[in-house]
Amino acid sequence: MNTLRVFSLALLALLGFTLSAWGASNPWDEDFAPPENPKQFHAQEAARLLAFHEQLQESPLLSTQADYDVLYYDITLDLRGFYSQTIAGSVLVQARSLAPDLDELVLDLCSNLIVDSCVVAGGARPFTSGDHTLTIALDRAYGENEIVEARVVYHGTPCQTSTFTSFSFYNRPVGSRQIPSISTLSEPQGARDWWPSKDDPSDKADSARISLIVADTLTATSNGVLESLTPLPPSSRKFTWFERHPISTYLICASATNYAHYREWFVSQTGDSVPLDHYPYPERLANAQESWNPLPQMMAFCEQIYGTYPFVDEKYGHTMFNWGGAMEHQCNTSYGRSITTGTHTYDYIVQHELSHMWWGDNVTLGTWADVWLNEGFASYSEALYYENRNGPDMLQDYMTSSWGNDVVDPSGPVYDPAELFSSNTVYDKGAWIVHMLRGWVRDDELFFAALAEYRARHTYGCAVTSEFFADIADVIGYDAEPFLHAYLYRTNRPHFAVSFGSGTVDGTLVTVVRIRQTQTDPDTTFRTRLDLRFTTAADTTTERVENSEWNERYYFALGFAPTGLAVDPRDWVLKEVANETLPLTILNQTVAEAMTGEDYQYTLTAIGGNGAIVWSVVDGDLPEGIELPTNGTLAGSATEAGVFTFKVRAQDGALHSDEIWLTLTVASSLPPPSNVTVYPSDSDHIMLRWSPAADADSYRVYRAPEPDWLDEEWILTTTDTFALDTLDTMPLPEDTQKTWFYRVRSVGTP
Repeated sequence: MNTLRVFSLALLALLGFTLSAWGASNPWDEDFAPPENPKQFHAQEAARLLAFHEQLQESPLLSTQADYDVLYYDITLDLRGFYSQTIAGSVLVQARSLAPDLDELVLDLCSNLIVDSCVVAGGARPFTSGDHTLTIALDRAYGENEIVEARVVYHGTPCQTSTFTSFSFYNRPVGSRQIPSISTLSEPQGARDWWPSKDDPSDKADSARISLIVADTLTATSNGVLESLTPLPPSSRKFTWFERHPISTYLICASATNYAHYREWFVSQTGDSVPLDHYPYPERLANAQESWNPLPQMMAFCEQIYGTYPFVDEKYGHTMFNWGGAMEHQCNTSYGRSITTGTHTYDYIVQHELSHMWWGDNVTLGTWADVWLNEGFASYSEALYYENRNGPDMLQDYMTSSWGNDVVDPSGPVYDPAELFSSNTVYDKGAWIVHMLRGWVRDDELFFAALAEYRARHTYGCAVTSEFFADIADVIGYDAEPFLHAYLYRTNRPHFAVSFGSGTVDGTLVTVVRIRQTQTDPDTTFRTRLDLRFTTAADTTTERVENSEWNERYYFALGFAPTGLAVDPRDWVLKEVANETLPLTILNQTVAEAMTGEDYQYTLTAIGGNGAIVWSVVDGDLPEGIELPTNGTLAGSATEAGVFTFKVRAQDGALHSDEIWLTLTVASSLPPPSNVTVYPSDSDHIMLRWSPAADADSYRVYRAPEPDWLDEEWILTTTDTFALDTLDTMPLPEDTQKTWFYRVRSVGTP
């Protein structure tokens, strides 16, 4: 189903909508106007679906229905009882036994409908009906994998669900005339309201034939291709449609009125020509021809990103009905009269329903708890379509604006939400799940390849959420579900409080970013990947971080001190962001190594505090001989080798503090290696060689400009017995010389 977003591309940035209450008018009435804004349309769709769902909680799938697998439906409906609002039907159900002793066939069927007979193996069989089920006693017990066929003949008035009906008779006023019109809309489980079936989305019939008998002044449409058109007495005709691909019950449709018909063509990437058959009301023909004309372009786009149109050997198109939205009936989308305006205001609905042919009809949800796999994908397809037409800024606008896929909290969980058909959660937040996955992968070729693999594994079948993420993982190389887990199974979104600042550590300019998650509902953290865009008047750079804890910090050597920071500037993550002043923050992540018996000094740095900073060690141990005075300079001479982990605290004059764990490695000082030789390798390099030293694991090479070693520089550590030093002082002025002094120290394992 589609979630409505009303806008004109030229005015996107200017539009705003006001949410108003949804009236109680009959949604099939001719005067039923389209919603005023996207949120109202969402409310309309959610109310209809929820009404059906609540009704059906009283009649869930029976355990005995799990004992067979439907293979084929042959449905014949006589729709000529328009003025008595009755139908007469005959349905053949072909099924495979999944049990060793299947002796009854339990179908879903509205209790209003009167069953005239049930026939199995050529003979009438006893049956019982009630509580929206029909139980047929079979002629014998059918073993596992045996095929059983049962025909049900019935008549009566289809069931009604408040103002939302899955089968509708309505008179369509055209001038002074009233035109008989019939439409169906069975999602989620309204097929049982007008024909006997196993009304569960996970049991797709391998194929279905739908024959509709109407007056010869009317046209009847359904799924698949028109197999035959047969005249019948008196003044009637039968339209027989055949759907050759697997189909769920909620996607089977029947529509009839005095339709106009026109055909366009789409040439698939396979080279096949696909008929696009459109059936508008005659009085809306010109409007339909304009409103639906982007369809070939949209199909080409969907094939580009999703693969070949799944029903390329059948058809696609639209059949008009009076509902204020649209419904993705397989190969034959039902499309609202009131949104067929002769403009392109509702192009996104055309795109939404088309994309369902891949996500919903070809790959169908396995349970209604997985409905986001249908609606989230279709809603995101709208954004993808406009991104393709207008660029990445349009994608960002579509996902974050009130007329698009913006999400309002409270929302979620997306999987099995409390309100199963919540538009805000299922459609919009479902679209964000797909969007965030794409943003996480950040490689469109890989992302769409992953979707293609998911579709290939479940084509013409069903899938559930866990299967989706397992399939995606096999392509992208890791499990993405943990990064979306809180969005899928918890409520709302993360709230980030962000601060940053810069300072110098060991002569290097370091920028620190602190991110706190501050949400209280849910009382858990979200795991995300965030782009951090740092800016000055002259510089811009972007870093990407993973965030999953309540309070995290990130360090960067950017080469400049940023004056601005934007978190997730392209909105790949559903979130709230607030800026705050950087609190007192220690900049050091590491400290320099020490060697036993050598003087050691290392200064710690903190920024963001108020007043003088007092340092202390509050946990762990420093090596013997090393201390941390309150001025923050580690100093002394270590008397023991080892790896020492300790927590330091910095506290400012306002008694604000920060703590961090650091590790100081103290290496054993050994006798220096012998036979150290130094010679030029070329004009820009100096080569050093030496003999191995006993017990040495590595060697440190130092350089100084004077023999007093006061300005000694530790230039490298190596496990080899040679080193190459690059000199950055060449070329020297003419008739001048530059002298460097080198020494090599042996280092043992700490």
